[in-house]
Amino acid sequence: MRSTSAKTRSRTTPSGRSIKMRKPKKPGAAHCALCACILQAVPRRSRSQLAKLSKTEKRPERVYGGVLCAACSQQIVKEKTRLATGTLLRSEVPITHLKYIQGMKK
Repeated sequence: MRSTSAKTRSRTTPSGRSIKMRKPKKPGAAHCALCACILQAVPRRSRSQLAKLSKTEKRPERVYGGVLCAACSQQIVKEKTRLATGTLLRSEVPITHLKYIQGMKK
């Protein structure tokens, strides 16, 4: 059984038959992994349409682009730097941030 929430429209074919066409639903927006806000530079497209875009059109070219929002990625970079200099202890960093800090290059 098909979903009744899909948008349908009636069309007449060249042969004169009347058919109902269903419009495909748009995928949901990408969200930040830490704060769940909507990511700005990531397009809302289907997989086939995303494959036709260039690499730089799919996500921003920065650390954790397409995964974290700008504010969260900036916070991760700050914490990484403070851990490296010794002004911040590993126990003071939130547990959710540790995965991203360890994944960054030196």
